[in-house]
Amino acid sequence: MAFMPTLETDNYYGAFHFRVSIAGLSDVNQTFTKVTNIISESEPMEFTHGTDPYTRKSVGRTKFDDLALERIYNGSDEFYEWRLEIENGTLTRRDVTIELLKQDGTPVRTMVCRSAWPLKWQLPDMDASGSGPASETITLSVERVTNS
Repeated sequence: MAFMPTLETDNYYGAFHFRVSIAGLSDVNQTFTKVTNIISESEPMEFTHGTDPYTRKSVGRTKFDDLALERIYNGSDEFYEWRLEIENGTLTRRDVTIELLKQDGTPVRTMVCRSAWPLKWQLPDMDASGSGPASETITLSVERVTNS
């Protein structure tokens, strides 16, 4: 008889239970439906030593992907106003805190996207044949991501 590992489902967390807060914004923090692209990536540096026939690799610069936040539009224009600041030449950076939560609401992991600013803002799609909520999307340029 083959060994069958015991899997405890209580040790897993759903990607649907999360909380987002953005420093300096208050009316948008409770209506997020999707967070994507929390990605850390390092560029490889390739080099050789003299007559060494092999290419060596080392760690190069680290970069973070643009963060996309989607939320149900609740009448607050804080995202759009933040984007307008950029269009008018004012760069306001904010920290974005994303928490993965247990069922009881306590954080399992807290990630902070540092010095974010709105690279792109998207008006909710309009569809007269649909019945879904109006969701706006903001794409943020992120300087770095830290574990709280």
